[in-house]
Amino acid sequence: MKNTHLTSLLLALLTLSLAAPASDRIELTDGSVVVGKLISAEGGKLKVETSFAGTIEIVQAQVKNFSTDDAVNVSLASGSTVLGKVETSDGGIKIVAADGQMLSTADKVAAVWRQGADSPEIRRLKAEADARKRKWAFEASVAMAGRTGVEEKFGAKVGFKATLASAQDKLIFDAEAEKARENGVDTANRQYGSVDYSAFFDPKNGWYVRTSIEKDTIKQLDLRSSTSFGLARKLIKNEHQDLEFRVGVNYLYENYTDNTKFDSPGLDVAILHTYNFVNSKLTNAVAYTPAFKSFSNYRLHHESAYEIPIGSTQWKLKLGLANDYESNPPAGTKRLDTTYFTSLLLSL
Repeated sequence: MKNTHLTSLLLALLTLSLAAPASDRIELTDGSVVVGKLISAEGGKLKVETSFAGTIEIVQAQVKNFSTDDAVNVSLASGSTVLGKVETSDGGIKIVAADGQMLSTADKVAAVWRQGADSPEIRRLKAEADARKRKWAFEASVAMAGRTGVEEKFGAKVGFKATLASAQDKLIFDAEAEKARENGVDTANRQYGSVDYSAFFDPKNGWYVRTSIEKDTIKQLDLRSSTSFGLARKLIKNEHQDLEFRVGVNYLYENYTDNTKFDSPGLDVAILHTYNFVNSKLTNAVAYTPAFKSFSNYRLHHESAYEIPIGSTQWKLKLGLANDYESNPPAGTKRLDTTYFTSLLLSL
């Protein structure tokens, strides 16, 4: 009988020891206590892994004191960093290190991190180094439409975009080709290519250079070459939104099929906007390029597009609207050209 009771007692103690692993304690100013594993403390918040609610965050201002079962790295507001076990003491905490003890209070703790983990400062430096690395991103788009029967219609537009970007600069290669026929007559025949580079010497201010070439048979445009450079400023830059204003000078050369030519330096003004939603993206661009030779000769371009992922982050549906206004178009063509488009994007 005694052996049976002894065996039961040992099993109960073993079960209790397995069910109650070593835990850290966080005492709050309202008197409540959170028991779990203190993962880290930084930015005014403690991250605690609990068995009842997973990983939670506690505002540091609400913490009266805390203790740990294992030694952790503790960085104080004074700049000192100590590796030791944290214990509660009268009016604060006590950090017990291998070579001594240090008294402090919970509100003077700048950061806490586990042994083997990077400190917040090291993680910040790694993130900055990673942001400075240039990374390639590729995107291909295709849009097709057709009809046969009473009317014969076919239209296709393909595009390719390559972006090499870091936190300080961005290089964009862009190419498009569009072809459409209606009842045997060409209604669209355009090819376009551009290179855009921008660099920022501080978070808000930078410079840019852009060059593009274009051919449009329907508009009787044999060649349009445009090169611009100037200054750029970030009006808004955060996790969700990017608003950039550009102003500079431009050189425009145009050659039409009737041998009409136009070339002139001019002004280059543009606004570029991007808003990232949770699972989609909205982009807007407006550019105004008047010629110095004659300010009445100008081009106004606008494009807005909305991208929605399809099934995965690689495939997207792009819905958009583009407007091109030329103040002095060649004879037989309209000043305003409006395009509605729907494209399938593949991002790599």
